[in-house]
Amino acid sequence: MTLTLEQAKDNLAQCLAQAEAGEEVLIGHDLAHPVAKLVPLAATQSRLARHPDLVGSTETHDATALVKPLPPEEWGELADR
Repeated sequence: MTLTLEQAKDNLAQCLAQAEAGEEVLIGHDLAHPVAKLVPLAATQSRLARHPDLVGSTETHDATALVKPLPPEEWGELADR
């Protein structure tokens, strides 16, 4: 949504609610030239998890596998070094 400065001032509560809901709110001196973007502060914390290409890719099925050493049969050629 793009608003002029006057529209944003007159509807600040609505702008904040829309930004909090995840909608990008652009504000400018006129509609054709936005100069600022209103975004929620919480978006920076969860942005990675919301990206559609990454949803589910960070899930670990066996969390203990991250700290266990590999068994010798999985080292392959590196086991002989």
